Amino acid sequence: MSNYDPNQPGQPYNPESGGQNPNPNPYGENPYAQQPSPYGQNPYGQSPMAPGFNEYPNQGGYAAVQPPAERPKTLQIAFLLILLSGIVGAIASWMISTSNMFGNMVSSQWAMVEQELQTQMQSSPEMAQDPTLQQMMSSPEAFISQANTMMTSFALVGAVISVILYFLVGFFVGRGVGAMRIIATILAALSLLGLFSSVPMISMFADSQAGALNAVYIIGILLGVAGVVFAWLRPSSEYIAQRRMARRAGYR
Repeated sequence: MSNYDPNQPGQPYNPESGGQNPNPNPYGENPYAQQPSPYGQNPYGQSPMAPGFNEYPNQGGYAAVQPPAERPKTLQIAFLLILLSGIVGAIASWMISTSNMFGNMVSSQWAMVEQELQTQMQSSPEMAQDPTLQQMMSSPEAFISQANTMMTSFALVGAVISVILYFLVGFFVGRGVGAMRIIATILAALSLLGLFSSVPMISMFADSQAGALNAVYIIGILLGVAGVVFAWLRPSSEYIAQRRMARRAGYR
């Protein structure tokens, strides 16, 4: 029997080598096997974040926008003063309705109105046949009383609407709404301008109640002006600016 392996010519035959790999790797190991990283970890893996490291630092060196702090006392006072201004103004309207101010105003102008109506009725026969004008000319006192009642009703309805509007304006000013603060400022300026015409008119037509009515009316306007002043103080302005920036940043 030949001692040479028929599968490997020129090599001696070893019967015990049949169970081994006939073609061993001449390099002794798989050259593509994963080698351990010299740094002790996977070079492509995610490295743990160091303590205190911010993955998303502030861009451009600016601090993050913070929501505004608690509302300052100045805005709370502004809300109360504006609301009180509306309430006192409503009281002034009620005092006007209980007086004969509107009746005196109509009576003072009645002579001029009567002369103008007579001229028009003479030039227009149709107006002369109007029963309403005939009643007005024959009984001026009834017409003046009716006009006084109508104007008083309008004043009372306006007082209720005024209180509601003052409450809404004061509420949003107290919440720090910058646009409403500007509206309140415009309304306060118009009230001050109207003061110079309303006070002389009240003094002329309100009879014995003119002094008290003027005092209540002036107090109501000054309360509103004071509320606007508190809304423009530095703590109020800083809070409104912070609130505006926070809303732009997404806070509600």
